[in-house]
Amino acid sequence: MAAAATIMFAGKLAGSSVANATISFWINKAFTCLTDYWKADGLEDVKGRVLQSVKKVQVVFDIVDPEYIKEQSSALDLWLWQFRDAVEEAEDVIDELHYDELREKAKDHKVSDWGSSSAKLKHKFVKSVKHAGVMGKTVKEFTHRGTLKRLRKVLEGLEKAATEIVAILTVTQHLKDIGSGSKRQVNFVIKDHDTGSTLTEPYFVGREEEKQKIVQWLIEAPVEASEIVRSTHHVPILSLVGHGGMGKTTLAQYVCEEAEVVNDFKVIWVHVSTRFSATSVTSKLLESVTGVKPCADHLETLQQMLKQELRSVKFFLILDDVWEDENKKEWENVFAPLRKAKSGSKILVTTRMQSVADMAANAMGVEREYLELEGLQEDENLKLFNHHVYSGRNPQDFENLKPIGEHLVKQLGGCPLVTKVVSGYLQCNMDPDSWTDFLQEGLVHFNGSEDYVMETLRLSYYCLPAQVQICFRYCSIFPQNYEFKKKDLVLMWMGSGLISQHGNKPRRIENIGYQILAELTRKSFFEMKFKVLQYSQRREEYYVMHDLMHELAQYVSAGECSTLIDPVMLENESENIRHLRIACVDKFSAEEVKKITRFKNLRTAIIDGPGLIDNDMAVMVENVIQKSKSLRLLRSNLENTFHLPKLADLKHLRYVYLHRISLEGMRGLVKLHHLQLVDCLNDCGEELRQVMCLGNIDHLRYVNYGSRRIGEFPIGRLTSLQELHNYRVQGGEGNKISDIKNLGALRELDVFSIENVESLEEADNAKLKEKPYLNSLSLMWSARADAKNGKDDLILDHLEPHAHIRNLNISGYCGARPPIWIENLHVKNLVSLELARCMYWEQLPSLGELECLKKLLLECLPSLQQIGQPSQLSNISCIGSYLPPHLDTLIIRHCKELKQIPILPPCLVHLEICRVGLTEFPSIGNIHGESIESRPSKMQFVSVEECESLTLPKGSPLLQIHYIRTIHVLHISDCKELESAPLFDEMRNLRELSIINCPKLRASSETEGKNLSPSLKNLIIKQCGDLVHFLIKSLHGLVNLSELVLENCPGLLSLPSADVFKSLKSLKFLEVIGCENLSSFGGLSSLCSLVTLKISSCSKLAAPPVLGGAASGPANYDDDVIEEENMVLPVNSLQIDYLEVDLPCVLNIEPLSRLCHTKGLVIGGGTQMVSLPEQWLLQNHKELQSLKVLCASSLESLPPSMRALRALNFFLLSGAGKLTSLPDMPSSLQWLHVIGCCPELVTQIRVKDNPEWRKISTVPKVVIASCMEKSAVKRQYMK
Repeated sequence: MAAAATIMFAGKLAGSSVANATISFWINKAFTCLTDYWKADGLEDVKGRVLQSVKKVQVVFDIVDPEYIKEQSSALDLWLWQFRDAVEEAEDVIDELHYDELREKAKDHKVSDWGSSSAKLKHKFVKSVKHAGVMGKTVKEFTHRGTLKRLRKVLEGLEKAATEIVAILTVTQHLKDIGSGSKRQVNFVIKDHDTGSTLTEPYFVGREEEKQKIVQWLIEAPVEASEIVRSTHHVPILSLVGHGGMGKTTLAQYVCEEAEVVNDFKVIWVHVSTRFSATSVTSKLLESVTGVKPCADHLETLQQMLKQELRSVKFFLILDDVWEDENKKEWENVFAPLRKAKSGSKILVTTRMQSVADMAANAMGVEREYLELEGLQEDENLKLFNHHVYSGRNPQDFENLKPIGEHLVKQLGGCPLVTKVVSGYLQCNMDPDSWTDFLQEGLVHFNGSEDYVMETLRLSYYCLPAQVQICFRYCSIFPQNYEFKKKDLVLMWMGSGLISQHGNKPRRIENIGYQILAELTRKSFFEMKFKVLQYSQRREEYYVMHDLMHELAQYVSAGECSTLIDPVMLENESENIRHLRIACVDKFSAEEVKKITRFKNLRTAIIDGPGLIDNDMAVMVENVIQKSKSLRLLRSNLENTFHLPKLADLKHLRYVYLHRISLEGMRGLVKLHHLQLVDCLNDCGEELRQVMCLGNIDHLRYVNYGSRRIGEFPIGRLTSLQELHNYRVQGGEGNKISDIKNLGALRELDVFSIENVESLEEADNAKLKEKPYLNSLSLMWSARADAKNGKDDLILDHLEPHAHIRNLNISGYCGARPPIWIENLHVKNLVSLELARCMYWEQLPSLGELECLKKLLLECLPSLQQIGQPSQLSNISCIGSYLPPHLDTLIIRHCKELKQIPILPPCLVHLEICRVGLTEFPSIGNIHGESIESRPSKMQFVSVEECESLTLPKGSPLLQIHYIRTIHVLHISDCKELESAPLFDEMRNLRELSIINCPKLRASSETEGKNLSPSLKNLIIKQCGDLVHFLIKSLHGLVNLSELVLENCPGLLSLPSADVFKSLKSLKFLEVIGCENLSSFGGLSSLCSLVTLKISSCSKLAAPPVLGGAASGPANYDDDVIEEENMVLPVNSLQIDYLEVDLPCVLNIEPLSRLCHTKGLVIGGGTQMVSLPEQWLLQNHKELQSLKVLCASSLESLPPSMRALRALNFFLLSGAGKLTSLPDMPSSLQWLHVIGCCPELVTQIRVKDNPEWRKISTVPKVVIASCMEKSAVKRQYMK
């Protein structure tokens, strides 16, 4: 149902015949509805006229440049919007007719499920009348009379709009004449800028590394490569890939000027651009080689001429600005005459799209090699900016502009083109005000020269298919650098109606969306990235748009997509907006939100805010939502409960994502029969009966309702469902596993409470083996203490999934053995296998034949003793021959009886072993015949915890260089028998290292005197015996170290020296805990980047008595009294933002005693603290924002100087049972938490106008509780 919206959204119109076909499709569909439901008198004539007019509409689509419609003709612009409105209204009416059909079907289901016998009989009679020939048509006409009248009226309006095209054609003919009578193509919109090999930029900055890589690639010609070129006739290709304006062409020209290139190659330059044909490119090649434009225009003749010219030439061919990524035959024709070239010839392709690099390499038959151009480094971009902006001027005359320019360059993303355009613009406005205004507004707001930047980028956009354009434009409503998750983005595209299906064999709509995202990524509109999740260490894929691409998306989507950040933007926004995101709804008043109702054709509403908003605002937001009758997608992160009493009126909704919805709103939600996705966090409580109606929404594909069970409603009819999570088998009259038998579209399935499956027949009726699309399956038994269960064995045998299953999880299984279909390896396509809490399994089958398996998790298998059969190889000491050959993640936890692990494959990347009975670290290698072939490992993450018997014998992988050099993260914890430390100094890529509670660990003699790798970023040392001395000595020169934790190191007498700390230029976090013999901070003051310092339980740190009492100076602590002349602040090179100590006396030790710019302080307190360090607090009174005093059981009073802490925003005091009074608080304080104070103080504070109450009455948020109260009492004082 999304075709019209999709095509019409790709610009205000679509520049292809697809638009004609799409509009014709909707017109035909509309007339079909009318003839099916209503009399057809006169409709054929109307239909013919409309379809005839649509052909004339196509003429407009073919000629008009969509970006300049408004400038060329406001009448044409207005007509196009009206025409689009008419088409979309027809779509809406047809959608409503389809909705009515779905509603009737849902009624049938409801009566069938819950109706009484008489109700079922009555319903059956009415249904038979409805479907009885002429009578049925009459009933339909009567039932849908209003909708059908509206549809006929819409079509008449569409006919009128289409006939107006005759007048419009006069305008478009004029535009056509301007365009030289040619049909609008990409080059009609964008000027084609020709290029050559001569360097056009006299000043070239940066790209030195990239240039050297290209030159090196050109001159290297090993014998092997030359022989390959001769025998296979393949010419090596390198592609330069980057966004428009990144300097690809300039870099290629720069390379052509190099002496090695000029002396060794015949340089051939061809500017290809968007008009790619073998004939034209070959002709240009020949002209570049000979210097004469060829007379021939026949491809065969041109190829023979070029082949002859290049027979004895070693050439360097540059194909500049290439776009063609589909027609492989054309590429092959271009390359055909080049294959006989002299050995050593090379081809360089410059392009914006990785897909072009793929196509070129594929057509030539070589491996893809490409160099991706990122933005210039900030210092390089600043040089380029200064060169252009101060051109012809003396930079010293503009010293006041330099700092503004430095800030401005940080926002330009390193793009050379943008930098040149911006500097050219600012060169005419050399005053601080203009530069500051530009800095605040950004590139998208300044007029004139930015058209060249957008013109360059728009060329990429117009080469996209219409449906891909719409999806790209839609992304403009999200902020810069937004991290898109693949599935979330595609589901929003679907929900907003942007993806349409074509062809006789409809494809899964999600797959179309994934293909669109892949195309946008291949063509460099998106960049795919990965991040490692902190706790699971799982790599997560996400997509981002470069800043320039985001600006392009905003540029081309103006008028249709909008993000409202503040109310001012609302005033200037077009009423034609279809897709809207309100970024900060809390910044709007209720009246301002009300103005959003003027967007009559809104299809997407995304409402974001800080969490909760006030009730008046929430009510207005609900009113706006309920008046948006064409809405397809509703998404909000607000934590308010949405009531939405008229939600059922939004008949077109496909996508609803809300935190909470009321029972009233739920009644409307279950009537939205077009719904594809529901995601709400409600707990299934009183609305359970309403939730059950979700089972009647036939189009539902994704449902996540409540934090409890999804199995509370019937799912047997949800045949479109793609994912089913948290489904619970209930037994008896409740949900059964056999209810999923008809859900053939499922991709992911999680089933809980398998123990409630009552028979083998019920298990068979789930038909898991007949679900070929099912990718992920989880079968989970409830936590229980059953003994071995023979029934479980049989049930699991009968729950065999299809052989295509890729991800399998079995948890809580109480059978004695794995299922037969795992033992016999019937699931050979598995990519991930997770087995947990299978309490009685003693042996697993050999898994080596699972060649697709990449992840294996074995968790809490307390009886497991071996994996695979014992090896027959005499020289292999481990159990089992091998693990799957492509395994990259192995996690084994809580398997105490497992003494040995099969040989690890060399491709293993991630290894976790926790509470396993291993005595030796497993070997790494491939098994060939009767021997183990040792190969370098790809291991990056190694974590070994609580393996009390583990040792590292000689020859262990962690003691061999070729196994450890790839490791990025190494965690070793609670391995009490471990004596030999790994070769830390050889771990050249090590980023995180933690050694915890390994008291026997010692450094080997080979590592003596060597340092840790400078790549290290995080180091944690806790109770690791003599190894601490080696690690401390190895700190020098760790320029990337950002976190250092030293805990329970009794041998540590002093922190490192100033020389060592000075070399730790990136250290931001330092924690020292339980080092009982530490007596000196060493060279702590030399740390230049430290942000956070935590010191506790270091009893030998000597210090003067606790700072307390009144500070020297006046007793009045008003803000205007404490000035610089009244307090001489100490000089200190150390600056710490956040400081945590267990005792205030530590603040008396240098260099902590001289801190004066600290923003946050936490004091552990304890029985030794009778007062706060008043002098230290006053030293930091201008910066200190947060103060936390914990466990202050001996604290009797707070210093009166608290009022002078003019920056203090948050104050927490706990456990101060002796505190009987509070001082006056600073006016800056926003949060006050006093927990565990004496009851008398609480009583006084709660009495309005009491002196204690007055001291805190101006603080907006206050929590006060005595030590006798079980929970804190909150007092809100709103200004």
